[in-house]
Amino acid sequence: MTGDQPAKSESGSGSDSKLGPDEERRAPTDEELDATPPLPLVVWAARCASYFLALGGIMLVSYAVYGFDADPNSFPPGFRLNPLQAAVNFVWGLAGTLIGFFRPRNAIAFVLAFAAFYTVIAGFGTFEGSALGMHLGTPAKIFYWVVVAFAWAAGLYALLNRTDQPSDQP
Repeated sequence: MTGDQPAKSESGSGSDSKLGPDEERRAPTDEELDATPPLPLVVWAARCASYFLALGGIMLVSYAVYGFDADPNSFPPGFRLNPLQAAVNFVWGLAGTLIGFFRPRNAIAFVLAFAAFYTVIAGFGTFEGSALGMHLGTPAKIFYWVVVAFAWAAGLYALLNRTDQPSDQP
């Protein structure tokens, strides 16, 4: 070894060392895990959208099997969605799951958009009886209002307490 080349560090001993193709990353210590900050509430709220993904997916598969003209009331309680409502839940659930697990930095925007959209759905469903062609029963209306309240609370709390704002100190 000559003096103009830096010495190679041992595998896994430095945090800035590049791993080779046959090398494994060392497991974090308990102290490092304890120092890791917890995920914000808004990220967990976005991850909760996976429920909408599962529910919408199950219902879309059910309609594919039984036909899209099947009566939603023939399904068990909690699964009485019409095909449009199942598709809407599936799309929002897919977006929330992807953002919550793979793009958590976009969680605030997603949760606020989710809250705004489902506020419209819950409002039309409650006061008009039909929300954009989706006929909502009383349990669905109550469920949407509870989800909307939680989404607004998590989204606004995260928005008002953001820590990525620039500081005055250099």
